[in-house]
Formats: sequence, structure tokens, C-alpha cells
Amino acid sequence: MEKDFARKLNWKPLLNSLILGAAIGTFIYILLDHNLIIGIVLGILTFLVQSMVVYPRILPSLYGYWKITDGKIYFYDYNTWSKRIKAIFMPVVKKQASVSFENILSYAIVVSKKSDQWLPHYIILRLDDGHDVALDLSWNLLKSGAPEKDVEWVVDFITSKLHQKTVEVLQG
Repeated sequence: MEKDFARKLNWKPLLNSLILGAAIGTFIYILLDHNLIIGIVLGILTFLVQSMVVYPRILPSLYGYWKITDGKIYFYDYNTWSKRIKAIFMPVVKKQASVSFENILSYAIVVSKKSDQWLPHYIILRLDDGHDVALDLSWNLLKSGAPEKDVEWVVDFITSKLHQKTVEVLQG
């Protein structure tokens, strides 16, 4: 059995950064009476800020794709800024990390309250090496159908694999 969650990493962050940089550069070029140097410099600066500051900050929320199988959980490792930048500039090269259920000590689910309803956002895996891994659930809750069934299924599946009696619920 295999089930996947969230959105896969792709070229969109890099392309959006290029388009925004080109648009800002062109706008400045036209606005400042055809000053090519300033237009190019501000276009490049916009591209760099967008691709190396803005997107890395929100990358785990936008492209937090992960999948679960009978033996392992596969996820993108975004725990350092340099890994996030590498993922933006080389999304095809970025491979998923994996963790087997034997290496997971416990897990918790992070929820928030929205209009009298508790919504899950993340599953936090606590690994035996001391690291935590956050698995995004919020993207699936936006899709049509019955996404809450996916969340229920994955919580039940992980609970049974870890032989954990209860799930720790954290408010985010």
C-alpha cells in the first residue's frame, strides 16, 4: 500500500522568480527612461531575493510532498536553507529522504482551530537520532472529495506501525 500527500517539487518557484525578475527589470527600464543597467541590476536583485529568500522560507508548505509505504516514509528534507535553495534551483536532482518505521520513536499531530473545527496541519515524526520530521497534511485538506479520510487513514496506519496507543495532539 502506498499513499502520497501534498504537492511535488517542481520548476515553478524558479520560473516564477525568473518571471518576476524580468518583469521588475523591464518595468524599471521603462520607468527610468530606458536605463538598461539599473533595469538589469534590479531585475537580477528581484530574482535573487525571490529565489533565495522568499521561496526557501515557504517551500516546505508549498512543496512538502511525502509518501508512505508499508516499510518507509519518504519526504523532502528541507531542514537547512541550503537544501531549500538547492531544491529550488535543481528540483529534478533533489531526491527524497526516507525513514523506516523502526527509526521512529513516536509521532504527534499538529492541529489548529478554525471556526469551531480542529484542522490537522502536520504530522511530526520523532526519530531515534534526535531529529524531528514535519509531514504536511494541510495541502490535502484543500483538495476536493473526502481529504479527512486520507488524514484518518495515515494516522491509523502510523499508529498501527508504531504500536502506539494514542496520538499526541499539539496546537499550532
